[in-house]
Amino acid sequence: MQQEVLEYDVYVKVKREDIHLVTYLLESVDNLMNVRNVIENNLMKIICPKDTLNESLKLINSLKEMTDLEVVRVEPNDGKV
Repeated sequence: MQQEVLEYDVYVKVKREDIHLVTYLLESVDNLMNVRNVIENNLMKIICPKDTLNESLKLINSLKEMTDLEVVRVEPNDGKV
């Protein structure tokens, strides 16, 4: 039986010197998304509920005016942080 997707992982590539700024700006909007950690190759793992995925992606992409970032992939969250 296939489980319903409740959350998505969004992986964003960002320069190391911009990670703090991007984290601060993305988490400033309550209940939209949560920056979980930075993994290899300066990828930020961001978790967002399925209902806010489109809004989250719009916000992430709007930061391209301030910093060089790229949404690398979006995939269903497997329950792991």
